[in-house]
Amino acid sequence: MATAEVEIVEGIEEEYVDDALRVVYDAFAKKLRIGFRNPDDLIRLFRDSVDTTSCFSAIVDGQFLGILAFQTAGQEFFRLSLVNTFTRFSPLRAVLALFNLALHASDAAPNEFVVDFLAVDGSSRGMGVGTALMHRAEEKARSLRKHTMSLGVIAENEGAIRLYERLGYKTTRTWHGFYVRLATGSEEVRRMEKPLASGRPDAASSKAG
Repeated sequence: MATAEVEIVEGIEEEYVDDALRVVYDAFAKKLRIGFRNPDDLIRLFRDSVDTTSCFSAIVDGQFLGILAFQTAGQEFFRLSLVNTFTRFSPLRAVLALFNLALHASDAAPNEFVVDFLAVDGSSRGMGVGTALMHRAEEKARSLRKHTMSLGVIAENEGAIRLYERLGYKTTRTWHGFYVRLATGSEEVRRMEKPLASGRPDAASSKAG
């Protein structure tokens, strides 16, 4: 399947939400190990409580290939409901799930566009899907006049780091220690940033592949 066939659309159709959450779980199972046993747990909690406008989807011939969720001040993909958590899980599992989500909670600065996560179906990796999603996210950030794009990535994810560096991101901070291992299951997390010339699209953001 050629990269040119991949359609990147803003938002996500309701019919693809379950597929998206499964792809997210598969990509981040290590981070979700506290409170979430499998993709169905993620679907049970978030199936009807995501902001379907805070993301981009990759689709080919009706098949869902990947998702990039973003956060800006006052807007993010996952909209946690405490009521849903305690009605859909046992009390212990609800507490564990909430603890997990609290570990990864963050806020975007007013001039910041945060790539919350990028997840591509395993069978579609190497097709340029992640690159195409990142380019569309940058176009969105520029249209919103954001000054900076940022994201977090574990040091072991060398493929993702190479992608982000190729797109102009640089590591601005690293975290280590017990909290990082608890939250991510990894030894190091990097914060990577890309400054944007306010509102001015560049060549890299106008093409995918």
